[in-house]
Amino acid sequence: MKRKTVFVLCLLAALVMAGCSRKNTESAVPDSVTEENGGETGNVSQGGETEEVSGEGAVLFSEIKEAAGAEILLFDCADYDGDGNREAFAFAGVNNDGILEGQRWFAGAEGAAPLKNGGEAAEYLQDKSAVVETPENTAFWYTESDGGSGTSSLLWGVSDKVPYESVLSGKGEAFTVTEDGTYILYQSSTDAREDGTGRTVKPCYFYYENGSFHEYGEMAVGQDSFLGLPGAAECFAPYETDGYWVRDIRIRGNGLVQLNLRKEDRNVNVTCAWKDGKLSKEEENDGIAGLLVGELASAEWHGPEGALQQLWEKRRAAEEADGTAIDIEPAQAAWYDLDGDGVPEEIRYIVKTGEDMYGADGMEVSIDGKTVWETDQAVSIGYQLLVVDLDRNDGKKELAVYGLEDSGSFSMLKFFAVEDGKLKELGDLREVPILGGLGNLYRIGVFDFDSGRMMRLPGDGSMEIWADTPVFAEGLGSYYVKLDFVFGSSGIAQTERQEYDMKVPLAGGEPYLYTAQQPIPFYSTREECLSGEPSFLAAPGEQLNCAALTPAAENQIYVKMRRAGTREEGWTVLSDTQVFAETPGWG
Repeated sequence: MKRKTVFVLCLLAALVMAGCSRKNTESAVPDSVTEENGGETGNVSQGGETEEVSGEGAVLFSEIKEAAGAEILLFDCADYDGDGNREAFAFAGVNNDGILEGQRWFAGAEGAAPLKNGGEAAEYLQDKSAVVETPENTAFWYTESDGGSGTSSLLWGVSDKVPYESVLSGKGEAFTVTEDGTYILYQSSTDAREDGTGRTVKPCYFYYENGSFHEYGEMAVGQDSFLGLPGAAECFAPYETDGYWVRDIRIRGNGLVQLNLRKEDRNVNVTCAWKDGKLSKEEENDGIAGLLVGELASAEWHGPEGALQQLWEKRRAAEEADGTAIDIEPAQAAWYDLDGDGVPEEIRYIVKTGEDMYGADGMEVSIDGKTVWETDQAVSIGYQLLVVDLDRNDGKKELAVYGLEDSGSFSMLKFFAVEDGKLKELGDLREVPILGGLGNLYRIGVFDFDSGRMMRLPGDGSMEIWADTPVFAEGLGSYYVKLDFVFGSSGIAQTERQEYDMKVPLAGGEPYLYTAQQPIPFYSTREECLSGEPSFLAAPGEQLNCAALTPAAENQIYVKMRRAGTREEGWTVLSDTQVFAETPGWG
């Protein structure tokens, strides 16, 4: 953000005071030393001038120079791990018109050693570096690689005197720190247009806590909720006038609201910030090409107090109750944290189509540009990729692949976790035995009509769905029954119940009324249906509706029904025998 952001190249004087630096130095270590800020340090300079390296830093400098056998072009020393002792990072090699060629080095208690590649393969960096301090009295060494069409921000820290690469390192470019301590990493993707073409660069926002960087979480809100916030209408008005429509709106945990907009085939995003009790556009993030997506709902709010915070907390409560499943658009990049390291991975998938362009001949899923799963199984409608959160406490997200067939049936609903950069299949819902092995799971009804979701994932390792007629009996007809599942080490398993909630039909409104065409006995318990005395007898013409069921055998179901007049409930067993004037059916 131009107004409040300070790029790292400009942060040297402010952030390196706890250490010592040398940029574009001459071959010899200067003899003179100075003291600043109560400790021995060097003077920071730019433009190729010789800098002074002092005391402890001079020792580390000499160790690296002797081990590298080359000119030290970048050198930054500080107490990176907060233990009271300084360490140093450096780059040694040659300067080719501002592009540095050589090796990165580290020097600490164990001496000097190259960071990567065994000191053999050449690395290429831009001519800049900095010590980036954290709120926890630690620091990271920042450099920027040279990548031709794109760059990569590299961040190294120290733990137990050993250097390590931060979770943010290599995940984006142009690492930036704002005045309020927000860390920004810019990530690129091809989503300027709806067909997944046109490269864009967009900011992702992070904070530092418990020894690591974490992305500020986000969650989706409806357009009405957004427009109810002070200043929201003014932020959106110019784009509405210009013919853009809202794809989705997301609240971010640092007090930003991000709008993803579309006009014809062009995608743009607009960022609004909560300030002084209302939303206002961040002009530097006004109409950036592409789509802004990121981490699923975060439990914490880091932004300012006010109506936006209240909306966040309301949406968070809803997510905790009902869980989250986010549809990913094909051919477009989406960013979510799949491995729990606090940094989102780039997720993308393509659907393979045949010559007739109808249905799909397969699907391919990639993470960070690497194909991790694919199938050549053909489906009549298509494939869908979802990001889900099976366990809200583990910091990880999972993927689900949904293969859709004609009439809304599905060929697969596979769940995957990410382990070591690869997908591990957790199970396929289509293959899970249900209802004691008597049921066949072939179609799922919409669980939440407001969101269109087909499953409830409360984030405790469980899942709920409404299954369409898994056990069919002519005497009952079509219905929906609620089933719940649990994810475990051995896969997905359906949780057995004494009775299962059912709906006929699934949608809201009045339940379907069954009209008895002959006397039907009903019993107080399911067990009494075959040998007990009936508690009441439904007379011909009497109407009832369904409350619950339990499978009895193939084509045979125990059904709890409720009398329309008295609301009295009882159990009966239904098979292929027609006892009602008409039974529901929908294909």
